[in-house]
Amino acid sequence: MVKPQPSKLVTWVRFPSPAPLFFLLLFEFLVVLRFLRSPKFWNDESSAFVKILDPIAKAYSFMSNMRLNSVTPVKAEVPVVCIGNVVIGGAGKTPTVELVCNLLREEFQNPNILTAGYGGYLKNVVRVDPKLHSYLQVGDEALLSANVAPTWIGRNRVNSSKAAVACGADVLVMDDGLQNNSLEKDLKILVIDSKQAFGNGHLIPAGALRELPESGINKSDIALIIGGRNEELENRIKSVKPSMPIFRAKMEVTAPVKVENNRVVGFCGLGYPAKFKKTLLECGYDLVDFVSFSDHHPYTITEIQKLINGAKSVDATLLTTMKDFVKIPAVFRNEMSVIEIKLVPENDDFKLDLYARLGKPNV
Repeated sequence: MVKPQPSKLVTWVRFPSPAPLFFLLLFEFLVVLRFLRSPKFWNDESSAFVKILDPIAKAYSFMSNMRLNSVTPVKAEVPVVCIGNVVIGGAGKTPTVELVCNLLREEFQNPNILTAGYGGYLKNVVRVDPKLHSYLQVGDEALLSANVAPTWIGRNRVNSSKAAVACGADVLVMDDGLQNNSLEKDLKILVIDSKQAFGNGHLIPAGALRELPESGINKSDIALIIGGRNEELENRIKSVKPSMPIFRAKMEVTAPVKVENNRVVGFCGLGYPAKFKKTLLECGYDLVDFVSFSDHHPYTITEIQKLINGAKSVDATLLTTMKDFVKIPAVFRNEMSVIEIKLVPENDDFKLDLYARLGKPNV
């Protein structure tokens, strides 16, 4: 008697092995997490969620290290200054990029900015033109950077650097490049918010860390702490790398918004929204309400109308950041005002160290 043979369909369909399935689920979880508000437990080391997610965090760290170690950096034709951090967002990279570009412009002819264009759908190398591109194409931060210096987006930073140099760049500022080994860096600046610091000290998704603080400190040349003094944070940096210079800077409001009755409703989509809320309070406003969205949040018409109507209902002025303002349709922009902020170093030491490390020691 002939035994029945299994059908081709049965022999073709197999369950996936556990490893690929695990990493697929991990990837999906990280994508979902990235577009949500930062969980509260990211600042609470004792949370049960931290213990539950810690194994996934270790897997994420393992994959990240494999990716970084598999890349051989390419040397650019001009100096490269990397602005980076070890947390997902909110440290202050974008204002630091602006500060560094303005300082470099005193000694270099044409600083250019390299960024991935996070949040935009354009993937190839493109020079950002605020008059031509929208945040949907190039991302919100790239639009802001383009008003500071020529800005290039592109997932491939090596190709972006070549395009920038071909157009006359004599120094490159790499936005968010500490976890990107594609380009060799001449100077790596680790940006840390004094209040946020390293969150709960755990890696994604158990915490907000992209990599362990010790790793980020060791690979960086200098640290720039934004905000008030944090001796515990500075001591931790020194314990890891005693020779690392630590500089301080603070955010200053450059264009205060005059409000007749002083009542305001603030809103933003930032990695660390508490920083903007603190700014509004320090300006002396009567903060009637504060609405936070996820970082890089794309506002819908319904959300914008709700914010406008909410502010009007309590007789308050709607205030937001420039990063959020560029994502508001022009028809609604007259209904709100922007708090403009810039980063100011504590003294000239940061500038002098920057020049010295880039071959300008006699400035």
